[in-house]
Amino acid sequence: MTRVQSMAMMVLLCVLSADVVTATPEITSLSDFTLTEAEQERILDLFQATREKISPDGTLELTYDFETEDRSLGDDWFPSPAVRSAEVRWSRNYEGISEGVSGGVIISDSGQWFHDAVWQPDVRVDATYVSFLGGSRGDMVSAVFAWGKSLRQRVGSNLGTQLVRISGTKAVGGMGKAPVICYEEHTKFGFELKDGRFSSMLNGYAKHQSDSKKLLKNLEPGQVGFIWRGTINGIVPKLKITGKIDFAWAAQQIPSLRKRIEAHQKK
Repeated sequence: MTRVQSMAMMVLLCVLSADVVTATPEITSLSDFTLTEAEQERILDLFQATREKISPDGTLELTYDFETEDRSLGDDWFPSPAVRSAEVRWSRNYEGISEGVSGGVIISDSGQWFHDAVWQPDVRVDATYVSFLGGSRGDMVSAVFAWGKSLRQRVGSNLGTQLVRISGTKAVGGMGKAPVICYEEHTKFGFELKDGRFSSMLNGYAKHQSDSKKLLKNLEPGQVGFIWRGTINGIVPKLKITGKIDFAWAAQQIPSLRKRIEAHQKK
């Protein structure tokens, strides 16, 4: 099965089940395992990002410049913005143009959008969001880390000003006030998960932090993405993911890497 066919099948399964399904890791994290140059290149080949960088310890940096309108960038995400959808899609013609933004991926109403890769709980997301509407009470646009069966455990950064626990696509608790979503305001936000602590990020700085065992219960490798809900209509022109790629997930994509990890574990 080709990568495109695999992506199409994944999108179909997500639509049918209404759940995001993540791979079950079969290999534990290896603190003393390092990637060869060939393995680093092979991992980078899994992605279509605008800019890519990886280190021998598996720290991966992926930058997506959606303003370039390079449709292949959407291949790393599900659902793909190329699939006709009201919730997540590429901007069309002059749609989405505002001060300093010439296009990107539009998100609307309520939905979720996840990156394909599985990451160790040592990852950071930095994104820009521009709203085309004024917000309403209870609106949410969150960068999230999700883990566990069907990615049911979710914690997010609601436009950086609020740290939220999320059930499905609904915030069910958190720290800080919900953001005021303003028309055409450029919001630079995201999160950082490191050393068992989750931080909501606003303009590159931590706004709220928590290492609550309840919030981060059974923390394990997971996936990053976005969840939004309410009167939402806006655009994501660019974003960056930086973190430790999960070797178990990478090994499932690259048989030669899996063999070398298994041999390493037997030593």
